[in-house]
Amino acid sequence: MYNDFSIKDWLTTTNHKRVGILYIVTAVFFLIVAGSLGMLMRTQLASPEETFLTPFTYGQIVTLHGLLMILWVLTPLGAGIANYIVPLQIGAKDLAFPRLNAMSYWTYLFSGLLLVGTVFLPGGSANNGWTLYAPLNTIQFSPQAGTTLTALALALFAVSVTMSSINFITTIVKHRAKGVTWTRLPVFTWSILMTMALALFAFPPLAAGLLLLATDRVVGTVFFSSTQGGSILWEELFWFFGHPEVYIVVFPALGIIAEVFMTFAKKQMFQKKIFIIEFAAVTFLSLGVWMHHMFTTGVDYNTLQVFSITTLAISVPFEGLVLGLVLTLYKGNIKLTAPMLYCLAAIFTVTLGGVTGVLQAFPVLDYAFNGTYWIVGHFHYVMAGTTLFALIAGLYYWWPKITKRKYNEKFAKIVFAISFIGFNVLYFPYFFLLDMPRRIATYAASTGWASLNFDATVGAFVFGPAILLTLANLIISYRKNEECEPNPWGAREMEWTGNYSGLAPDNQSTNALNVAEKTSDSSFAAENSKVSENGDLK
Repeated sequence: MYNDFSIKDWLTTTNHKRVGILYIVTAVFFLIVAGSLGMLMRTQLASPEETFLTPFTYGQIVTLHGLLMILWVLTPLGAGIANYIVPLQIGAKDLAFPRLNAMSYWTYLFSGLLLVGTVFLPGGSANNGWTLYAPLNTIQFSPQAGTTLTALALALFAVSVTMSSINFITTIVKHRAKGVTWTRLPVFTWSILMTMALALFAFPPLAAGLLLLATDRVVGTVFFSSTQGGSILWEELFWFFGHPEVYIVVFPALGIIAEVFMTFAKKQMFQKKIFIIEFAAVTFLSLGVWMHHMFTTGVDYNTLQVFSITTLAISVPFEGLVLGLVLTLYKGNIKLTAPMLYCLAAIFTVTLGGVTGVLQAFPVLDYAFNGTYWIVGHFHYVMAGTTLFALIAGLYYWWPKITKRKYNEKFAKIVFAISFIGFNVLYFPYFFLLDMPRRIATYAASTGWASLNFDATVGAFVFGPAILLTLANLIISYRKNEECEPNPWGAREMEWTGNYSGLAPDNQSTNALNVAEKTSDSSFAAENSKVSENGDLK
């Protein structure tokens, strides 16, 4: 298994499986860091007029928590699973550019460590929120070096994602095994293809904005400190990236849900072709809705109307995706395993998060909700709930594939119940904090927000430990050294069966090509005879 390889093997590897594992482990590390910061935030807000954290420190924690969770946890955790699974689903020996894949990971790791390390600099790290709004991100308002290095960390992360996007797109388009036609491409692989295509367009504007920010802070230009629209320029560049980032995070989650539903309902994907078309529609439309984040900036009425329409329009194919997932369960022989329960929870959270998000398409409601905890609740139901629950489901689902180990199913279900309750106790009260501004470090007792904030903090101290218990379940199962059967779920997708000729309508394999997975069904120990001096497959 994995411990048959030395540290040098892991440091020099270009094999997609091991790079995927490195992504997953690193994302879990940043999850623990970001989650701990979130617990500090909830401790500060548990009671009114709390002095546990200073306003400046609280601002740093809010900024780091948001950046880490969105960019260094949710995005790469999905990419890590994709690194391992996608080549197996399409019959490829590896990604198209293995060395580029490794470089993408190490760039990601270094950027995350750089971001976390800014807290130890004189003056601390950035403290103006994860959106780094201008002119708060300029030298005048954020003179600390930590803000400059935060911009550098973000730029490096953008480079990492761009490299990864090129690699995945090339692999899926050019390196599919014979028989893996576009119509036979698994849903999870489709979701990754859409994710990477979207990332390829979304991250360059962010990188451009960060380059301009760096010149403002280091050279002395005035791109974002200018009174002639400097702050609006930053918002345009940031949100052109920021809204597609929601789908970059959510798409892999939807792909995982589809795979889990098909396996544990013993059904084919409901109207798969239409489902993929809806994926493509959301991908395209997501590049044209960024302005709804800027309704309160004074944009003209015609612009409000246009982006209100595009925001409403994107909800149609997106809800079609959710409906397609639900209909996949219809009349299915459903088995409520832990991955299935987490995916059902993700469907619940994405529905509630989506409904509350549609309201933001109307400028009059956006004016009322903008900058309040209503937005925080909506955001976390979509991003934290949907994505995190689905990614945990993916880890459980493919854990026997990655490790040849089976986790404790009963314990996983108990932890799921704790997680689901804790999550909703944590974030549902936010919808009632309609007049509480986000990012404030404390509040007066007279505001009436104390009880809801206390409830949310209780939820945080339930949800946070539940995530740790989930990780503990996986780690303990791996250390037991009790191998499970190769396909414990009875799954019929290609990464489990090794059949790359497609599936017949009755869900039975036809004309199997018997393509050796080489990087899948055999353990890492068995692969030792096939590795070169640097620990990579020959």
